[in-house]
Amino acid sequence: MICRKPIGHTPYFDMNKTICRTAALLISGFSYANTVIPDVSPVAQGQHVFINIPQQRLFLYTDGKLTKVYPVAVGRAMTQTNLGEHKIGAKAYNPVWYIPKSIQKERGDGVKTIAAGPDNPLGPVFVRLGDPKLGLGIHGTNAPASVPGVRSHGCVRMKSPDALEFAKTIASGSPASVIYQMAGLNEDADRNLWLAAFRDPYGKNNLDIASLKKVLRNGQKHRVKPSRPRKSMLYSKTAPDRPSA
Repeated sequence: MICRKPIGHTPYFDMNKTICRTAALLISGFSYANTVIPDVSPVAQGQHVFINIPQQRLFLYTDGKLTKVYPVAVGRAMTQTNLGEHKIGAKAYNPVWYIPKSIQKERGDGVKTIAAGPDNPLGPVFVRLGDPKLGLGIHGTNAPASVPGVRSHGCVRMKSPDALEFAKTIASGSPASVIYQMAGLNEDADRNLWLAAFRDPYGKNNLDIASLKKVLRNGQKHRVKPSRPRKSMLYSKTAPDRPSA
């Protein structure tokens, strides 16, 4: 869920109330028109994946241009998806799930593997994300209603049709950046600025309010043409978390 509010014609607003208490527009559908694009710098050539944890979205860029956006489920606060820079690894279709010992203990049913098929939580495909020692991947699911969300053990979960499409599209070796941007600013065709603020599932509290206020003040004074989208830094540029083996 996000708080989303038009601010292009508003002379004054309280930032904290805008982010936390304003009347929110709950976006239940999914399209580019209502998706806030994160502030990123994709590679100029080839593919680049960005996963924004608070937004629960995966963005695929090709040759520097956004080509696809997918809803995803990410790791819970206790089993966070590792932030930072990774690479897309090998792909496994119809994978067998070798259940990690930590999850075996959590399940408590003695099951160590789940064969490929409709009951497999990995769905029809598993795409390695980062160092294999991390045990992370981008994969399908047998519970499509769980996507989007913050509920995995660290992997990035997609609806199975999306996972298959993504796996067939993405090239192994492509860079994949797991980011944490709690807010975004977009401009619609009518030149209204829209602020979207996302929940903070990992308690990072890294929203840069001062930079956001500055961007909004500039947006009020100088209208930006739709053909020249605004890029703004709405979060603190702190060093990403180091993946743990």
